[in-house]
Amino acid sequence: MTVLHRLGAWFKQMRAKPLPAPDRRAAALFSPPYPPAGWWQNDPTEQLRNYSSWVYAAVNAVAQEVARQKPFLFVNTGQAEHEQTPLPHTHPLCRLLSDPNPWLTAWEMWYLTVVYLELTGNCFWYVARRRAGEAFEAPAEIWIVPTPWVKVIPDPREYVRAYEVAAPGVPTETFAPGEIVHLKYPNPLDPHYGLSPLQANALTVDANTELLRSRYHTFLAGPRPGVVLHTDQALTDQTVARLEEKLDAKYAGRGNWHRPMVLEQGLKASPWTLTPAEMDFLNSSKMTRDEILAVFRVPPPITGLVENTGLGADIWFGARVMFCEGTIQPKLDLIAQALTRDLGRRYGPDVAVTFPDCSPRNHEQRRRDDELDAKTGLRTYNEIRKGRGLKPLADPKFDVPMLPTQFGEPRA
Repeated sequence: MTVLHRLGAWFKQMRAKPLPAPDRRAAALFSPPYPPAGWWQNDPTEQLRNYSSWVYAAVNAVAQEVARQKPFLFVNTGQAEHEQTPLPHTHPLCRLLSDPNPWLTAWEMWYLTVVYLELTGNCFWYVARRRAGEAFEAPAEIWIVPTPWVKVIPDPREYVRAYEVAAPGVPTETFAPGEIVHLKYPNPLDPHYGLSPLQANALTVDANTELLRSRYHTFLAGPRPGVVLHTDQALTDQTVARLEEKLDAKYAGRGNWHRPMVLEQGLKASPWTLTPAEMDFLNSSKMTRDEILAVFRVPPPITGLVENTGLGADIWFGARVMFCEGTIQPKLDLIAQALTRDLGRRYGPDVAVTFPDCSPRNHEQRRRDDELDAKTGLRTYNEIRKGRGLKPLADPKFDVPMLPTQFGEPRA
């Protein structure tokens, strides 16, 4: 029995005896052959394929800004800043984060880390030990494992039993939790996997992709306007098909838009104007762009979109402040705390990782604080110079607090 016969019998039954509630069994027969919008939001491989258009503009801006920041590594001996003893640059952890492996620079490592976090919500670091078999041996190298390759194996007691890594073309390998550093954005639906901004905005990303495809095909067909042909004569299907083929062959394409249209046998042409709904469809590309930038918390000027160029530097500075304080710094804090727990503790119970505040307005605020501290005697001049990375002055009077009226002699 064909599908049409089954449908006919089903509808006859419906007319003979109405069902008390709507029956959805026939809906599957009319399902579209394409997947629903946002189907890829739980597929890491497909998430990475969406790294294009405005998603690329937003994620690239976030990743580049994070890659510019340098981590501050210290031994924490108290709550105050002066109780944080910086690690020397020769410390193994400092060398590890500044030179992760022979084929990856520190900038590339941080950039890729953020790209995986923004697109998939997860980033996996494989920390290669110097000698195998020791649970807490200090790692010698860091390698970023592509998120689609990794599967978390939960454990009811240890939270994570292992990580399975299935690289294309090679057998699956299992890694102990101590060999993988798992960075992730918090996910209220799954404690073992992160949730990315891209996943939260899947429908808008798909809408933007379809708008770009529509615009591309419009330009590919040529910028000639659509027309409607009018005639009082009755045309057969063959005649209509022949007219469509001739018009398409003669006027389609970017090089034929200027050719005049010559009609005969009573045919009249009029432009096919867009309806308000169609115009709104064409204008919605700006709306999808703004939604994508908003979900990644990237101000438009950071991506190069400046509508009021007259303000110039003021727009750029304001956008930088919003971007660094509202977007970059929270991500840096999350990464730093995860690395302190999963990497810093391998070098000592009080070894910590943090990132200095990246806001551009903090530089001016620091200068005002330095000036106030010097005037009130809260800090010595050499302490201020040390905070700015300058060498201390040799004169011992700069090692004790001074007031402006007592600048010539140290205060007792």
